[in-house]
Amino acid sequence: MKNFPFIQIEEKNYPTIIMGEDHFTGWFSKCKKYSSEKKREKEYFETISTAYELGVRGFSMSPHPTLIKILKDFKKSHPDIICISNHHWHSHYFFKDELLYKEKNIERLRASEAFYYGPSIINKCKWFQDINTKKRFSKAEIESFRLDENKYNFQLDLFESFCDFFLVGNLCASALINLGRQDIVKKEIELIRQRNFIPLGMCEGGGLSLLSFEKLNVAGNWIWINKDFSCPSVDYTLDKIKESNKPLTAYKAFSLDKGFNLNKSMSFLKNIKQIKSVVVGVKNKQEAKETFSKLHQFFD
Repeated sequence: MKNFPFIQIEEKNYPTIIMGEDHFTGWFSKCKKYSSEKKREKEYFETISTAYELGVRGFSMSPHPTLIKILKDFKKSHPDIICISNHHWHSHYFFKDELLYKEKNIERLRASEAFYYGPSIINKCKWFQDINTKKRFSKAEIESFRLDENKYNFQLDLFESFCDFFLVGNLCASALINLGRQDIVKKEIELIRQRNFIPLGMCEGGGLSLLSFEKLNVAGNWIWINKDFSCPSVDYTLDKIKESNKPLTAYKAFSLDKGFNLNKSMSFLKNIKQIKSVVVGVKNKQEAKETFSKLHQFFD
C-alpha cells in the first residue's frame, strides 16, 4: 500500500497523517491501563509497525519513557518516518514553585480564561460551563507564571535525536496565549530554534488562540477541531481559520458527539483548505489496520 503523502514545511517533509500516542500512555481516563511496561511496549510496537505497513510516516510522542524508547528505536530502523515532539506533560510551566499542570491550577487556569474572555465569547463552550471564576488567577499572579528553562531543555534533550518538529504552548486550552503570556511561548520557540528544529503551535484553544499563535515564529499549528467541537465553537474557529496563513494539523478530529465516523470527519476536514494534516488516534494494531486502510480513499 502506498504511503500517505508529505507536505513541505520549512523545506522539510511533514506528514499528512500522524499517528498519536495518547491511548498508550495511560494518562487519561479513556486510555488503556497496562499491567506491565512489557505489555505496553509490545502493543505500541505492533501498532506503529502496522501503521507503517499501511503507509503512515508521521508519529507524535509525549514524554513517556517506554514509548519514547520504542519510537526512537523504530526511527533508527525506519529513517523515513517523521516524529513530532509533544514534550509538555507535567513539566516546565510554573506558578511560584508549583507546576501549572496541577489539578487545582488547571482549574484556576480555566476560571481565568472564562473570566477574562467573558460570556459573550465563551458562554456556549462546554469547557467553560459551570466554572467558578472566583478561583481565577489575578493579573499579578498570571504575570508571575514562568518557564523553567532547565527543565524545558531537559525535555528537549529527550526528543532531539529522533524528532524534527516540536509543539509549543501546550497548556489548558492554550492558556498561556489566552492569558497574555505569549512571552513564555516565544521563549519555547527560541529554545527550539536554537537547536535547528521546527516549532509548531499547540492550539488547543481553537479560535480563541489561533491568530495569536499565527503571529509567533511557528511554522504551523495543531488545532483541536472536528465536525462537532472546537473552542469556543466550530463556527467561531472556522472564521478564524479563514485568516490563517500557516499550515494546520487537525487533532481530536474524530471525537464526534455520536462516536467515531471516518467519512463524516474527513469530509468535514477536506473542505477546510488550511488543514493540511490530521492526527489519528488508534488504540491497537487492529484499529490501526481498519482506520489507516480506509483513510487512503481520501488521498487518492
